[in-house]
Parts: sequence; structure tokens; C-alpha cells
Amino acid sequence: MRALLWVALLASAPALAQRIGVVPFGGPNGAVVRNQLISAVCDTADCVNTAKVTTGNKPDWKKAKKEALQFFVTGTIVKKGKAQTLTLEVLSKPGAPKLKKTFPVAADGLAARTLQSAIDALKGAFGSAQAPDPAPVEPTPAVKTTPTELTKPGGTEPARVEPTKTDPVPESEPEPGRPSTAARRIPFIAVEAGVDLLNRSFSYVQPVTNLRRYGIPIFPLAMAKVEFYPLALSRQDLLGGLGLEASFSFAPWLRSRRESTMEDLYPTSTMRIDAGLAWRIMPVKSLNFSLIPLLGIRSHSFTVAPNAMGTRLDLLPNLSYLGLKAGLGFEVGLADDFFFLFGRFAVIPVFNSGEIISAAFFPNGSNLGLDGSLGVGVALIKNLQLRAAFDFNRYGLTFRTEPTDAFVAQGAVDQYVGGTVSLRFQY
Repeated sequence: MRALLWVALLASAPALAQRIGVVPFGGPNGAVVRNQLISAVCDTADCVNTAKVTTGNKPDWKKAKKEALQFFVTGTIVKKGKAQTLTLEVLSKPGAPKLKKTFPVAADGLAARTLQSAIDALKGAFGSAQAPDPAPVEPTPAVKTTPTELTKPGGTEPARVEPTKTDPVPESEPEPGRPSTAARRIPFIAVEAGVDLLNRSFSYVQPVTNLRRYGIPIFPLAMAKVEFYPLALSRQDLLGGLGLEASFSFAPWLRSRRESTMEDLYPTSTMRIDAGLAWRIMPVKSLNFSLIPLLGIRSHSFTVAPNAMGTRLDLLPNLSYLGLKAGLGFEVGLADDFFFLFGRFAVIPVFNSGEIISAAFFPNGSNLGLDGSLGVGVALIKNLQLRAAFDFNRYGLTFRTEPTDAFVAQGAVDQYVGGTVSLRFQY
């Protein structure tokens, strides 16, 4: 076995003796094609650092003589329409090239068969005495080479091919089938659907006259939400984070009754709509972390209709809030975007409150709402999350009354506390 190994080494000795310099290639895809050839040819030849044998990325024959260089390899890629061709040359002295041949170039470099043809042509130009690569006698660990560092045959010192301005090292691409970090941060569209489970309580602050408070335990609402970032497909900068969002929750199936009776039921419904602008801003580029300023409109109603006899639940106003919503949200991906934390806080100046601030109950008053949420999400499959969140909505009403008014109270508090469970799909 040892004798066979020596025969293989002796057979490959002429190939290892060639000293070549691969000059930076010109034209589109020049660096890619050059790196393809370097990775193959420099396994069986002594590739010299091109900085030592070139001037201005062109062959320098004085330097080549000093380095005992035998061949220069040059290449130029020309694009005509959609087609690209590589003109490959091998120079052993100034003047006529020893090899000049043209090869087709694909969009991502040389195809496998074309690359093999180019390598065969180069080896032929380096000299007919070059023996073919011997079959390996014993399996040895593969040595991985890169375009910037090539193992120098016959020694342990690596021969480095330094990148130049016209010889850029191609950037690494994302792993196939996995979106880049930037692509995960700003979705083009996100759709969410689920169930809100809320507790509602309505009471007056320091009531003087007879007024009815209202409470309802945990009740379900259907909810849906959509986010749309129209520029996110083409850009992932500040403008790419500009978008629209809207959410909707409703429960038209509720029933109310007086505490003193179990039979007199009043159809009850509630509905909440949010719509406006959202701006996803990523302050730290290395993290999947977004700050989301929000500006929009809030409409929130809770109504109790007359019963089957046409009678209303007395001393209880129907509420219909309409106001401006301004706040800030956040979202952060953890554990390679397997877990998510998200939340929001908003202030809602209400400029219309329905019956409660009207001639029917309190002619003068104001209303300010607060909205908050904090939740976690888990990635189920690609683009699909299961989310759970704690939700809080509070409206604080202040009344300006006179002792002679029909209804007198300092204010009222309308509060919704609960949570949301939903599925979120985003693309």
C-alpha cells in the first residue's frame, strides 16, 4: 500500500510544479466565475498571490519572473442581451496567449459541465506533461478551500488570494428555505383570528341620584385583526415599516336582566373597532425587535335593547364611544423566532360617548380611555403562531352637573378586563 501511495505522489508531481496566477476577472459575475476556477485548478497547481505578480490587476511580467511564475490566467465576461460569455486566456509570456477560449456563463456562474470543460482546457494549456489526477489510494479527510485561502500543495503554509476592489468576495446567502432576519421582521400582511374573553363592569363615582350600575362576568367575543405593510415586499427600511392595521371584535348574542328577576331578558350586544396607521421601527438591526407607534380611530359600543314587551332597562344608558387612539406597541422574537413577546399601550381621548353624555343623562362631561395588552406567542409552523394575551380597557368619564339636574354624579368608570387567544398567520 505504501508503494502505491508513492507512485501516486510521483505521478502527480508535474501538476504540482506549475506556478500560476489567476488575475481578477472583469465583467458581471467575474468574481464568482474566478472563484469557481480557483477552487478547482489550485488543488493541483501552485497558485501565487496575485498581488505579488500584478500591477493594477494586470499581469506584471517583471514580478512574475521574480516569483518564478509560469502562467497567467485571465478572464473577461461580456454580456449581450441576456447571454453572458467568458473569454478565458492563459499567458506564458507577453504577446499571443497560449490559450484563448470562450465559454457560456449562466446567471449564477459556470454550469457544472462548462466548468469541467474550462478546467480541462486550462490543464491542457499548462502542459501536456501534466498527468491526470490519480484515483485516491486511501480515503483522507477533505480539505475545504475558500476563495480567500487555498491549501498550498506540498506544504503546510496556505497561499492566500487577497480580494481586491475588482475581486469582491461574494456575500453569504441565507440558508435555502429559511427567510432572512429582515424578511421575518416586517410582514407584508398578517391576519389574526380568535376569541376575546372579557369581564365588563360599569359603575358611577359618587352618585347622588338614583343610577343603575352594570356588570357582566366572563363573556366571549369573536375577534379578527389584519395588518398590511404594502412596501415590505420590496424594502425592509423605515419606509417598509409603514402600514395599516384594523381589528374588530363583537358579541351580538348577549342577554341582560335585572338582578331581581330571572325571566325579563334584554338583548345585548357589544362591538369594538380599531383602525389606523402602524409604523414598525427596528432600532436594533441585529435583533428581531420592533417598536410600533400607532395612530387611529376607536369605536366601542355596548347597547341593551328593549325586551320582548318593548320596555327598556331603565336608568341604564347605551354607550357608544368614538375617539382618537394614539399609542406604542412592541414585538420581539426569541429563541430564533420560536417565542414572541408583544404588547401595546394607548391613550384614547373620546369625543363622543353616546347617551351617557347627552341631554338624556349628563349634558356636560368628558371621557378619556386607556388601552393595554401584553402577550406571548409560539410558532406552530412556518408563518403561523398561537398567541395569548392579557387585555385591559378602561374609560374614565367625568361629569359637570348642577344640584337641580335629573342625574347627579361626579363621574363613571367603564372597564373591560380579560384576555385573547388567537391564531396569527403572516407572510
